[in-house]
Amino acid sequence: MGAQLDRLEQPIAFAKLAMWIDLEAITTEVEKLFNSPWYEHVNQACYSGSWDVLPLYSKEEHVGAHPVLQCFSIEQTDATFTPLPAMKSLPALALFLAQFKCSLKSVRLMRLKGGSKILPHNDHQVSMEYGEARIHVPISGIDHVDFTVDGQRVPMMRGDVWYLNAHLVHSVSNLGAESRVNLVIDCKVEDWLKNIIKSSEQKF
Repeated sequence: MGAQLDRLEQPIAFAKLAMWIDLEAITTEVEKLFNSPWYEHVNQACYSGSWDVLPLYSKEEHVGAHPVLQCFSIEQTDATFTPLPAMKSLPALALFLAQFKCSLKSVRLMRLKGGSKILPHNDHQVSMEYGEARIHVPISGIDHVDFTVDGQRVPMMRGDVWYLNAHLVHSVSNLGAESRVNLVIDCKVEDWLKNIIKSSEQKF
């Protein structure tokens, strides 16, 4: 009943969350991973150019599997997700994630290279109203990026923490030469997360 009531409310397209982040420490950690294997996004019909992924959490059953199986969120599942070995080299990022008082699912770094575009699409029922939230944290390369949700531009800055309603149509264009790297977190919507989204001073 609660989820049905939530869906009757006007959906929030995106909201900036009041969360602490040690951006410079996390940036230093992430830059050390740039020479690690990243994996091209499998849905190649969804983008042009280059868009790749470095998984940090995956379903428990995929921990020893091929990394492609670890890269992507599986929507609307009650499976348990667990940190991958890469998290051992990311203590500042782990400290940031420890603030989430809700169940984490897929956590990954997503890199959209210069001149690349993620085409308009939606991710079925990935929104607060359906009990599953997607959080974006821009790490680098954000200056010339246009990220739109439901036709509105998200005013992302480095180190911001944004809830994005991925059930709505969204797209991204990297108009610069530098790769854009975002930390992307999928998590279950529990009371703490619902409250911090709804109490945001910047929600649209």
